[in-house]
Formats: sequence, structure tokens, C-alpha cells
Amino acid sequence: MSEATRIRTHAPEVRQRAVEILQGGVGHRALAAKLGIPQATARQWARAYAVGGADAVLNAGSHHHTYSYEVKLAVVKDRLENDLTVREAMIKHKIPSESSVKAWCRQYRESGESALVDKPRGRKPRGRKPRVKKAE
Repeated sequence: MSEATRIRTHAPEVRQRAVEILQGGVGHRALAAKLGIPQATARQWARAYAVGGADAVLNAGSHHHTYSYEVKLAVVKDRLENDLTVREAMIKHKIPSESSVKAWCRQYRESGESALVDKPRGRKPRGRKPRVKKAE
């Protein structure tokens, strides 16, 4: 497997150490320096910690959350109309994912409120034809 296609995850010990450091009130730059991780990862973990505490960092990505249209719209309006930062919007609405907030804002800017409505995913169910009994 090539370097580019390998999924990169951080060991539970690294995440646990990150929680301990974040509990001390350290910022994401210092966290990245102490653990030798990218600043972007440290920033995500710091924001997740601010929203959901230790559990949000230790179990990041293990739970798939779905949010209602109303929650998405409230987050977007706070971010775009009330000038909240991404972090402030995440904390206010308890959204642990920075990328979700950014994606909702982008969708709203491009296509309006209707873009935030959940659309069915996956393959459409195949219509079953009723069975016809054979005449004997």
C-alpha cells in the first residue's frame, strides 16, 4: 500500500495524551508541538474537546451523527448572519465536527436553505413486481 492511500489514524495512547494536555488549557499549537502531530489535527482535537470533552477526542469518528434541518440551519445562520466563528458555532450547538459546519455553510451559500435538507443516500430500492401464481 502506498503512502498516499494509507489511512492515517492516531493511536489511542496519543489521543489520551492529547486529552491530558488539553485539560491543562494548552492551545492547539502547543499540543501539536508536544505530540508531534500536524497543527490541523491538533486544532480539530482542541475544537472537539471544547464541544464534547475527552470523549469527543478519544472516540472521534466512531459515531456517525445526523442532524436535523433545523439544527443545520441554526448553525449556518449563527455562523453567517451572527458572525460566530466556526469554533463558537460548534460549541453553541454541540457539533464536534468542524468539517460539518463548514460544509453546511458552503452548501447554504451555493444553493440556499434547501441544500440543508437530508436527501436519501445509496441505491434506490428496486421495485418488486408482485408474484403471479402459475395456473396449474
